[in-house]
Amino acid sequence: MIALCLQCHPGDTPQAMDLAKLICELEPTVRDSEFVLIFRKDCDIRLPKFFEELAKMRFARAYARMARNHDVGWPGGSNMLAASAFMEVSLLRQQGLIKSDGFLLCEPDVIPMTRDWIDRLSAEWELTKAAGKEAFGHWGPPEVHMNGNAVFATTFYDRHPNLMIGSAAQGWDYFYREHYIALSRDSDLILSHWNRQGLTQTEWGEITKNGVIPALFHGIKTPEGRTLARANLLTQMPENQPNLAP
Repeated sequence: MIALCLQCHPGDTPQAMDLAKLICELEPTVRDSEFVLIFRKDCDIRLPKFFEELAKMRFARAYARMARNHDVGWPGGSNMLAASAFMEVSLLRQQGLIKSDGFLLCEPDVIPMTRDWIDRLSAEWELTKAAGKEAFGHWGPPEVHMNGNAVFATTFYDRHPNLMIGSAAQGWDYFYREHYIALSRDSDLILSHWNRQGLTQTEWGEITKNGVIPALFHGIKTPEGRTLARANLLTQMPENQPNLAP
C-alpha cells in the first residue's frame, strides 16, 4: 500500500482541496493508509483543520503539516515545498504515523484516471521494489527525467538527502535527473503532460500510455480534468456515499 502526499501553496489551495475532495469521493470505504498535506506557511490558517476533517472521512490516517522550508515562485517555491514533503514523510514514518512504505508525491494538477487508481499504483510499487528501485513515475523530455509527481519509498529522504532542492534556476526533478533515473523506473501508470490547458470528453477517452490507461494523469492546469474525473468515475460508484460537501 502507498500513502498520498499532496502539496499546495496559497495560489493553488482551492485546486488542491477540490482534488482532495475528489480523491475522498472515489473511496467507497475508509482506506487503511495515509493522506498527507504539505502546505506553505503563507496558506490560510484554517487549511490544516479543513483538510484533516475531510481526509479522515476516507483515510485511516490524515495529517496536514506546514512545510519546513520556504520560498516563493518557481523554481524556489516548488523545490522547497517538495523537499519539505520528503522530510515530513520521513519523520511521520519514523514516528510510526505512516505505515506505508511508499508514497505518491503530487501537486494539485493531477487527476485519477480510474476508480482503483490507488490500488493500481500500490501494485506498481510492489513491482518497483522487486526490481530494486526506489521510485517510479513518468520519464519524459526534455533530456529524459522523471517528473516529480511520482511514487517514492518513504525512506527516500533518509537515503538521499543530497538529492533535494537543487538549483535556483531549475526544478529539483530536472536538476537531479540523472540520479532519479538511476533510482527509478518508468511506468505506464503515470502519464505527464506538463502545463496542459483544457481537456474534453473525447480527449479523456484517448489518454493512454503505451496502450495502457494510466492510473494518474499529471499536468492539467485547468478545472476540466477534475470535472471529467467526476463525470466518468463517480457515476460508477455505489449510491451510499458519504456527504463530502465542504
